[in-house]
Amino acid sequence: MFPVTYGAESRPDRAPRREAEVVRGGSRGRKAALPTSVREGGSDGLIHGGDILRLIAAHAPLDTTLRRLAELVEEELARAKASILLLSVDGQHIKVAAAPSLPEQFNAAIDGETIGPTQGTCGVAAYERRVVITTDIGHDPNWEPWRDGALALGLASCWSTPFVGADNEVLGTFAVYFGEPREPSEGELLLLREAGHLAAVAVQQDASQRTLRDLARTDPLTHLANREVLADRLQAAQARSARSGGSVALMLLGVDGIAAVNESFGHAAGDELLRLIAQRLVIAAGPSATVARMWGDEFAVLREDVRDSDDAVTIATRLRQALVEPFDVDGLDLFASAGLGLAVLGPDSVEPDPLRIAGAALERAKALGRGEIVMHDVSTAGQGDLVTLAPALRRGIAAQEFGLAYQPIVDLRSGRVVRHEALLRWASGQHQGVPPDTFVPLAERIGLVGDLGRYALGEALGELYRQSSGLGVSVNVSVHQLSDDSLPATVDETLAKYDLPASRLTLEVTEGVLLRSGGVGWRILSTLRERGVRIAIDDFGTGFGQLSYLRQFPFDEIKIDRSFVADLVDDAHARAIVASVVSLAAALESEVVAEGVEQPEQREILLELGCEYGQGYLFGVPGVMRPS
Repeated sequence: MFPVTYGAESRPDRAPRREAEVVRGGSRGRKAALPTSVREGGSDGLIHGGDILRLIAAHAPLDTTLRRLAELVEEELARAKASILLLSVDGQHIKVAAAPSLPEQFNAAIDGETIGPTQGTCGVAAYERRVVITTDIGHDPNWEPWRDGALALGLASCWSTPFVGADNEVLGTFAVYFGEPREPSEGELLLLREAGHLAAVAVQQDASQRTLRDLARTDPLTHLANREVLADRLQAAQARSARSGGSVALMLLGVDGIAAVNESFGHAAGDELLRLIAQRLVIAAGPSATVARMWGDEFAVLREDVRDSDDAVTIATRLRQALVEPFDVDGLDLFASAGLGLAVLGPDSVEPDPLRIAGAALERAKALGRGEIVMHDVSTAGQGDLVTLAPALRRGIAAQEFGLAYQPIVDLRSGRVVRHEALLRWASGQHQGVPPDTFVPLAERIGLVGDLGRYALGEALGELYRQSSGLGVSVNVSVHQLSDDSLPATVDETLAKYDLPASRLTLEVTEGVLLRSGGVGWRILSTLRERGVRIAIDDFGTGFGQLSYLRQFPFDEIKIDRSFVADLVDDAHARAIVASVVSLAAALESEVVAEGVEQPEQREILLELGCEYGQGYLFGVPGVMRPS
């Protein structure tokens, strides 16, 4: 039970039989003792307290319960105006929770005020954890800032009790105001305390319910949304997409190496690493995204403001890039990478289980190596899943349903086309439009990627021959091709077939391909380069071992990943990284190509940084090969 103090004075040195001393008119007037052994006048308790307990048991909204409690006290105490204030999270400010009969003007004046030893009646009660009775607001110095306003609104006295939670922390205050100076009877003090106790029960029950709701929908380790929340928001996002015509991107990230961290440094270090990864993903995903932890080392990101598949890939690349810098875990620099499976859902998508599709893409990304991104685009209805795509892929290759689209690589200063990158497309048939990030990994799994690779090489060099323009062409190489000792011979034969010099062919490889092909891949690349074929490292800046690759192998071309180019205009760090790559390439006598150039401002910045070549929608969408 809290001690009771009247007015601005406290007299704990008085006789024990006196619980408090009354100061009539605040700090003036005679002092009179209140005996503690009997109730004198007033109520015999909150006779309708059961109403409040029923509301609490029924999980009624907190504001409803507190308002009803205030009304019940007003019914018990004639002419009283009840007020329930709650403390802020920091425990330093008050918030009006219920005050049905107090003037709004007064509530607004005290809402948000700090508590303290001279802060009115409730502010002192909360600060000093004691019942405070102001018998006359007009003569209490603690009311100085609000006195005139309170008196003008007909408030002359105030009694306030703090109420606490199970941890003994003050939750708020329960107070009653009267239009005339007056002091409480023993029974009225008991009523005040009982009301405060009920308020505490209601507030704690509400907090418990909110905690349970949060726990049911929040990952306890990272405090991200959980799988249930993601599923709800995904469903809602698809419904909005169907109405608006927009696209939705669902990304699943599988973090590599958490088990190794747990084994080497303990589970506490692994948990802290997951928390830090979650924080970076939230920042990289942007304020409009939902970031969730699915389970273990798997996270999900939902974005519903994507323009198309390329936009989704840019976001996915940014997420992957967010994990590149080391994480400080108890003084240790720990590194993390993540494979990423991406599903793009358009307004006409009929895919009933996007999580399954994104999960399958994630598994393919993990199979390709660390930090890979695999996209399954279901933005067009009827494209089917992997089970139906496998036989369709076999039929499509036999029926020559595949083709190449060419995107120009240009001299940034003059705009002159210097070569084209050949991009494989499922160009016709029932599955026309299924993206390469879906069918190429599938072709690897069922042993058909070699056929696609030979087709792409032959078709690209054949088109180069037919153009007779003197340009070059870049062709992507899969891990299957780079692990095949016959690749140099195949390249030689195809170049000879079209009577083309090796220098007009560039083969592009990613870090994932280099990792999976191992020593055989390095040997094959060396052989091809000795024969005059140009070798480019693609998506530079997104992997962990690429600097060491530049030391091991003299790449003719370094292609800066589109994620850095996308941020050039607004991000000084991105500009610094691109400048460093350009400087490094100059020292190694390698050309630099910036990927994903879409804005004139990006082109100007690249030129200022010394980058000579660029590729992206600013210079042309993938299509037919065009002359310089």
